[in-house]
Amino acid sequence: MINLRTFDLNLLRVFEAIHRDRSVSMAADKLGLSQPAVSSALNRMRRLFDDPLFVRGAGGMEPTRKAMLLAEAVGLGLNIIRAGVATSTSFDSATSTRQFRIAMTDVGEIIFLPKLMQTLARTAPGISIHVVEHGLVNYEDLLETGEIDIAIGRFQLNPSFSFQHIHSSSFSVLLRSDHPLIEQVPNGVAMLSYENYLRAAHVTVQAPGASSDPIARALGSDRSKKRDALSIPHSIVLAEIVEAGELVATVPDKSVPWLLHGRPSLCAVPLPVEVDINIVCQWWHKRNDKDPGHLFIREILAEIGNDSGAPSLPEARMDGPGADIIESPARTLSTQ
Repeated sequence: MINLRTFDLNLLRVFEAIHRDRSVSMAADKLGLSQPAVSSALNRMRRLFDDPLFVRGAGGMEPTRKAMLLAEAVGLGLNIIRAGVATSTSFDSATSTRQFRIAMTDVGEIIFLPKLMQTLARTAPGISIHVVEHGLVNYEDLLETGEIDIAIGRFQLNPSFSFQHIHSSSFSVLLRSDHPLIEQVPNGVAMLSYENYLRAAHVTVQAPGASSDPIARALGSDRSKKRDALSIPHSIVLAEIVEAGELVATVPDKSVPWLLHGRPSLCAVPLPVEVDINIVCQWWHKRNDKDPGHLFIREILAEIGNDSGAPSLPEARMDGPGADIIESPARTLSTQ
C-alpha cells in the first residue's frame, strides 16, 4: 500500500507525460526536465507500484496493464487539480461555462432572475444558473457540501458562513380596488386603516426557512386580532387569490409591480403599521470568499438587490371620476 502522505505527486505528471507521448525524451522536453530526471522518476514509480509500468516496444514506451488502469485515474485526478487551480486563480466571464446553483424564494426569482439573466447574456453568455427550490432544507448542509453556491433569503445561518445584505424593502397591502374596507381620505389617497387591516381576512405566504414574521412582531399584542384565513408556501397564486374575493395580502413592495401586472382590479396601499425593513441576504461558504467566478455572480446579485432604481410604491390615489390608470408599482384607483 502506497503511503499518500509521502507520495510525490509530481511523479503523476511524469507518468501522464510518458503515457501520452510514449517517449521518455519527449516527456522530458514537454515537462521542461532533463531526460535523466524523467528516467529517475520512472524508476521510482516502478518501485512504488512494483510494476515496470512502461516497456519498450515498436511504438515506443508501451504501458503495461497496470499502467493502463492507472492512466484514467491519474488523468482524471490531474484534470480536477488543474480545474481547481484555474478556478481559484483566473476567471474570464466572457468564456466561462460554469454553473451556479442558487436557492431563493419565488419572490426572489421575480426580483433577481430577469436582471441576472439579462446581465449574463450580455457579459457571460456561457454561464448557467440553476435555481434550487426554497424549501424545508438545511442550507448550511447544502452550502457545506457544495450542492448550492448561494442561498438568498431573510434567514440567519451559522456565523461561520459568509453573507452580504443585498436587498431590503418595506411592505404594502394587496387587495381589490373595490374592497369594502378601503377608505378615501380627504387628500385623495386610498388607505386601509389599522382597524380595517386587522378586521380583514388575510392570505399569508409562509416561506419555509424564513426568520420570524416581521408583521406579527410589529402588531405585538394585536397579532391575535389579525385573521389569517389562508396560508400558502409561495406567491405564484397570490394575486389570483386576492383578485377572486375579499382576502388581502401583505407583500414586499418590490413584488408589487409583478403582482399587479395585467390585473386592473387589484391595487396596493400602504401598510397601516410600522414594520421593520425586510432585509434579505445572500449567504455562501467561506471557501468561496475569493473565488473570482463566485464573486462575479455575487456582485451582480448585490447590484440588482440594491438597485436604487428598483420600483418603489407611490401613493395609490383616487383622483375622481374617470381617473386614468397610472402605470406604476401602485395602481391608481379609478372611481368609475
